[in-house]
Amino acid sequence: MLLPNRLLHQALLAITFLGGLTACKVDTDVVVEPYESGILVIEEGAFQKGNASISYINRQTSQVTTEIFKKVNNRAIGDVLQSYVEIAGKGYLVVNNSNKVEIVDANTFKSTGTIESGLEQCRYMVPVSKDKAFVSCWGNSAKGSVAVVDLANRVVVKQLTTGAGPEGMLLKGTDLFVANSGGFDVDNTVSVINTQTDAVITTIPVGDVPTQLVMDRNQDIWVLCSGKPTWSSTDGLTKAELIRINATTKQIVGRITIGGKHINGNPDNLVINGDGTILYFTLNNAVYSMAISATVASIDAPLIRKNLYGLGYDNATNTLYGAYAGNFTQTGYVFRYRSGGQLIDSLRVGLIPSGFYFK
Repeated sequence: MLLPNRLLHQALLAITFLGGLTACKVDTDVVVEPYESGILVIEEGAFQKGNASISYINRQTSQVTTEIFKKVNNRAIGDVLQSYVEIAGKGYLVVNNSNKVEIVDANTFKSTGTIESGLEQCRYMVPVSKDKAFVSCWGNSAKGSVAVVDLANRVVVKQLTTGAGPEGMLLKGTDLFVANSGGFDVDNTVSVINTQTDAVITTIPVGDVPTQLVMDRNQDIWVLCSGKPTWSSTDGLTKAELIRINATTKQIVGRITIGGKHINGNPDNLVINGDGTILYFTLNNAVYSMAISATVASIDAPLIRKNLYGLGYDNATNTLYGAYAGNFTQTGYVFRYRSGGQLIDSLRVGLIPSGFYFK
């Protein structure tokens, strides 16, 4: 299940997206193996159509190979691919609306099994060892949970109750920070889980609808709080924030209102550059950046004027990646930018690209 603003994107957005594309390379027939290094593009596929996919970008040649899972396994991944992570030579595809995690060999993408019980509306997976991981799950109740997964036996061994709609997660030492977005409602907390005792040890009140977390060069954690959906407000405005948490004390040490006031829009897709000094996020058909030393988050001058559905940052090349879903019915594109926002090129990929995994 997608966040409310993303459902609205898929249902209502109809825009022209072919203009201005440059240097597209795509190969839908040749399977390029092994997938030892490069960029994987997470592609949701159409909601309830079961056609999620994943594309591979060769970092050296810029060649794109689409449908790499289907080419090897002769079937689709499932309904809404939310995220991907690699652990000890295996790839774990978190398939949100199919309520499962698909497991593949990370080099060949050959399926080696699934985890299908205890992962209702799963979102993201974070490993803590080669045999243990945590998965955020919206579930089907007012409270969400984080599933503790035994990777060796491919089973969920425990469910930890968090706030509603647990979304992005970040591991710092033995502490797992979980952004509770509220799902289709509103939450405003970050749960902290001790990954050795498998217990929630504290809950940090933040801004409304926290979705993503990143760590900066000072080991502080930044939380993007998107604010209550603008459609739920009588004046169409919301307060969105970037909140900085000291990972050791688990106290808020910085709080910046995006735009300096209530705004018409809900920012999304928080990422950070390779040296942990610049934050990037999307808002209202544009990409903005902010230095971690800044005291304001200005939205007067966008870094990039493009309606990007997802962001990623490739530390190996200092390249900002943008996922462009177009009108959500045709194949999407990946736009690549220098860290300062200059367009490098664009690459055609699969249906509804929304994120990246950099190998």
